[in-house]
Amino acid sequence: MPSGKDRLYIGLHARSGKPKMPTLEDTYHWSLIIGPKKETASSMGIRFHAMNTIQPDGTVAWQFEEKKISLQPTDMLLARVCIGKVADNQRLHTVLRSVPVQQDVDDWNCVSWVQVALHLLQDDRNAVGTGQLDWSDVRECAMGYVERKKVEGRFDSSGGFDVDTIATYSLLEGRETTL
Repeated sequence: MPSGKDRLYIGLHARSGKPKMPTLEDTYHWSLIIGPKKETASSMGIRFHAMNTIQPDGTVAWQFEEKKISLQPTDMLLARVCIGKVADNQRLHTVLRSVPVQQDVDDWNCVSWVQVALHLLQDDRNAVGTGQLDWSDVRECAMGYVERKKVEGRFDSSGGFDVDTIATYSLLEGRETTL
């Protein structure tokens, strides 16, 4: 297999509002991000997620978004967790585009979308090669990692971290790859 495969990340983003989920996952906005193995200042990635949008009639609806993004830090992306090596980019895009978006379901949100996406990727077995796609493991790692970074002062500039990088943990390697 060729080296240098793209990576699949969970993205945890800042979000407003109080969490409603009993285990607090919705403290953050969740996404899936594809990015290159080796990043540079000009590296681009693709973010996949479900997001709330205001409709012309003033109602709010969930919508799937696939968007090319800079992989430079933003105020909104707090942390990433690498969960897989992309085996087939086209297949990965196809699977993520097929994840359903639910309307009018009280407890459905971006976390639900990521959960279903991981389940579909596990079932697919072709889009992601080496990977950790089990929701429980991914959730525990991501929530624990972002909480640790919060305690260390990563998000309030009290910790002396490099603000030109995104806090990144690799579930595949079992270690932090970017402080």
